[in-house]
Amino acid sequence: MAVESKQEKPSTPRGEPRRICVVTQAVGLDADGDALAPVELARLLASEADDVTLLWVVGPEAPSVEEVATCRRELDAASVDLRVLDRSDQLLPSLASPESRSAALLHYLEQSRHDLVYVPLEGGLAYFTLLAVETGAFAAPPIIVFACATEEWVHEADKAFMGSTEAITIAHMERYCAERADNLLCASAALRKWMLAKGWKVRKATVVPVLPLSPGIVGGAARPVLESEQARELTVFASARFHDGLSLLCDALDLLAPLAPADLTLAAFAPFGKIMGEHSGGLLLRRAGNWPFKLKFLPAMGLSEKLDHVARAGALAVIPSLAASTGSAVAACIAAGVPFVATNAGANAEAWHAGSRQPKLVEPDASRLAKAILAELEKPSRPLPVDRTSEWRQAWLDSRALSPTKTVRRRAAVAPPLVSIVMAHRNRPLCLRQAIAAVEAQTYSRPELVLVDDGSDQQEAIRLLDTLEPAFRQRGWKILRRPHQHLGAARNAGARAARGALILFVDDDNALFPEAVDHFVRAMATSGADICTAFQLIFYEDFVPQDRADGLVQYLPLGGPDALGLIHNVYGDANAMVRRSVFSRVGFFSEQPGYAMHDWEFFARASLAGLKIRPIPKPLYWYRSKPDSMFRTSNWYDNRRPVIDAFGSAPPDVSRQIHQLTVAQNTARSEVESARENLRYTPANRAYLDLCDLDPNSEVAVHKLAAIARSKGRGDTAASLSGGDLAGIGQTPWKPDDGWHALDHDALAKARLLTPRASELPLLLVAPGDGGIFLRPHVEGLVAASLDNLFPPFFRKLEAVVEVAHSDAPAIDFCVALARPDRIIDWRHDVDAQTIAFTGWTTVRDKFTFRTLAVMSRVRRKMPLSIVIAVRFTGSSNGFPTNAFFRKLRLSSD
Repeated sequence: MAVESKQEKPSTPRGEPRRICVVTQAVGLDADGDALAPVELARLLASEADDVTLLWVVGPEAPSVEEVATCRRELDAASVDLRVLDRSDQLLPSLASPESRSAALLHYLEQSRHDLVYVPLEGGLAYFTLLAVETGAFAAPPIIVFACATEEWVHEADKAFMGSTEAITIAHMERYCAERADNLLCASAALRKWMLAKGWKVRKATVVPVLPLSPGIVGGAARPVLESEQARELTVFASARFHDGLSLLCDALDLLAPLAPADLTLAAFAPFGKIMGEHSGGLLLRRAGNWPFKLKFLPAMGLSEKLDHVARAGALAVIPSLAASTGSAVAACIAAGVPFVATNAGANAEAWHAGSRQPKLVEPDASRLAKAILAELEKPSRPLPVDRTSEWRQAWLDSRALSPTKTVRRRAAVAPPLVSIVMAHRNRPLCLRQAIAAVEAQTYSRPELVLVDDGSDQQEAIRLLDTLEPAFRQRGWKILRRPHQHLGAARNAGARAARGALILFVDDDNALFPEAVDHFVRAMATSGADICTAFQLIFYEDFVPQDRADGLVQYLPLGGPDALGLIHNVYGDANAMVRRSVFSRVGFFSEQPGYAMHDWEFFARASLAGLKIRPIPKPLYWYRSKPDSMFRTSNWYDNRRPVIDAFGSAPPDVSRQIHQLTVAQNTARSEVESARENLRYTPANRAYLDLCDLDPNSEVAVHKLAAIARSKGRGDTAASLSGGDLAGIGQTPWKPDDGWHALDHDALAKARLLTPRASELPLLLVAPGDGGIFLRPHVEGLVAASLDNLFPPFFRKLEAVVEVAHSDAPAIDFCVALARPDRIIDWRHDVDAQTIAFTGWTTVRDKFTFRTLAVMSRVRRKMPLSIVIAVRFTGSSNGFPTNAFFRKLRLSSD
């Protein structure tokens, strides 16, 4: 579903419709309201007769053909042209990374003609487009970036460290986009203030509320009039993110429960997610055990549909935010005139309007939120719709004419600077010929080539150098023949011998494109960078391909952030242009032998010293990848050590990100997902714990959530999850029996004989159905069996119901014990001292009479225990069948 290429068109004449591209990463209802803001924007612009393309940039999981067709039909009706961008012919097939998605957007815009482009800040999609503008590689149309919630803001609001390299990458890309955009539109003053507090250079950012934009949001008059004066449903406006306050709401409902009306219902919308490791639906259902009112789950809906539901149900919307970057839910409720209670968090305060007759915002505190909800239930407000959407829609329309915040400096015409191309070589004559031919084909007018031979000792290489000498002298180029001192020393020698103020390092197994030096010089001038790297096309042959279509861009360096520069080379390849002044500030390349990462270590030192590195997001040379290359034959440990040393004096902000990444990736899951871990400590929550490990919105997870609800006596909740059909909804695996849980046949079948003795008849049998376990006493001594690890963590009690089921059987002794799974019991010694708990021996003389043996662990334990059962003759065998049964084993956590 890659977008088709467009023919280049002249710019739109004045007075004609603008050709506007709106970029989005979401279209369907499975996204939250803020993520759908680009879709609403596209509709708005199209309603003003603009020629609007909505470009849907998708990741590795592309939408189905049917989903795209449905969205396209809906948008066609609004005169919006939907296009799907899921690949680029210049990249590997899947847009799996934020870098690849950003590069694909650049490639699309290079082949398209738009007068204006709107791009969401989230995901850093505009990164390479803006980088191409900064380095003079692309004359892009004005780029307007609009921000709802940045990656770093979301992590902070969710109280989570950025624990992946992708998260840190996105945060870096977003900041660059915010600072480099022609215009930055922030969804709230709170978000803009956060950016400024983080040191972002966004003082000229404009605050434009993102939602509501759609006319469907407004229309309180069109919504049904509430029949009841008092709300009997609380509708939750909160996603499954920690910062949306679902846990806070549960705490408030705990306080509200004794005072709430008996017929109250709590309604929450899908999709589900995880909060501190716990399934969000499971969280609500579990906490609902403390509430007398009903709980129902509603399917995913758009914002307008949610408001319609609130109005039709006569409900009270609850917005329990702990942090808010847009305030969109508050704004939507005010515009629609539906009653709500919300917290005074972040942008919610900006969205609230005194003229709406809505309750004042409350601090994000459980007690205050509970009081506010109760007050609205007892004496509801009569809100008035306050339509500010016209004002906000106009602000978005006005953004089309905003003057770019960036000014383009006109540079006086100057003579092109001398560029010294430094090329190190050793014993690769075939590659060298191709590399020199590429230098000779440069369109740039003032290059010089400094070829440094690092002690070639093969005759073919030496003969080639001899052959090249006359032509080099004629051009004023240089060949430096040196003893073998490795790559770093060779590059440094070339840099010292170079005459140009700009030095371009080129490996002898690569080949520059003819326009490469021109692009490098332009990038250095327009960006003011100290170092410029570039994209590359990779090939695997002995000879350079003739057609660039035969290569792919596989390495997408960003130029930062430095925190990730410790982990992988984010700066670019060694084929880079460097200002001569850089060497006086940070020194030359490392001359350590046997080391293949001279460029990475050099770039890291430069960036950490505050020098500016900018990759040119355009392939400018062929990069040869061969198994015998220096990189592929070197040791990664040796390569990384100098890089690590370079970060020994990293600035505090870089160290802080590295520390956060290290902590996040090495902290135990039990600490990061504390809500999930806490479920382990209460055996009654076992089903909720199992739910945590499923995809929250999978069919299996929803079915399990419905089954748990039904087992808790909440058939209405289960019905809301199953569409009203309870036929396929079973009970949970543990069947309550007065607080006890009986081990079923499958569990008993795992019994393992501990005391094998010679016997013509089996000593251990598991009876069919609910018959239990049969043990046969032996004349040589007791017979014992173990149910390994079947006494669950945090359980306390075990009861065994035993029976002698034969009229002629002698008296038999029974016992039950709880033991560590790794403990081998020596029955000749004190059993009580060897086990966690032991019943002692109980003699059963009566036949066909149930006796109960009980054992209890003194403390709860986090580890599972083994259940050990044993029988023996009280006296001696009388030769008749014994039929000693453990009919039932029941466990309790109380």
